[in-house]
Amino acid sequence: MKHFLMTAVIAAILTISGCAQKQEPTVPESFLTNDGNVNILWQNPSDYSDIEATIGLQSKFEQYLFTQLTDELGNLANKHLANDQQLDLTVTNVDLAGDVQPTFGAAANEIRIVSDLYPPKIRFDYVLTQNGKVIKSGSEQLNNMGFLYDIQPITNDAFPYERDLLIDWFKKTIMPAL
Repeated sequence: MKHFLMTAVIAAILTISGCAQKQEPTVPESFLTNDGNVNILWQNPSDYSDIEATIGLQSKFEQYLFTQLTDELGNLANKHLANDQQLDLTVTNVDLAGDVQPTFGAAANEIRIVSDLYPPKIRFDYVLTQNGKVIKSGSEQLNNMGFLYDIQPITNDAFPYERDLLIDWFKKTIMPAL
């Protein structure tokens, strides 16, 4: 009887521990952001060249990055797009300006060093539609090798170099098609 009871307890523990295994959180393969007439699908962010966070959680940093860039492009695009027009981007790669360097304990977090060795880059496909009909579409590989030589106003804006890539692209590529 004592042997049976011990076997039953061990079997119960093994059964419960098997059911209560910690599951890894599922990471979304893509992230969709929207601002008015602009939709951006950030496809497979884990494969991007460099969107490394220097502080906080990587997932929160990515959400902040994607939201900020969508808002910046949306602010401009929504002024120029008609109500029946839609701009959809599918971003396949982002390489933020600069490079994350470890501080080896000198600071609590790593830091991003911005130099002309690491220019901002964004690769995406886009489709501009009006009433469901395609007006313009294509693929882009944006980068700005001289990004540090451009005049930059002193602001607290997040991701100014990447924002400028998207804004310049919109003005040169999308606005003439409107």
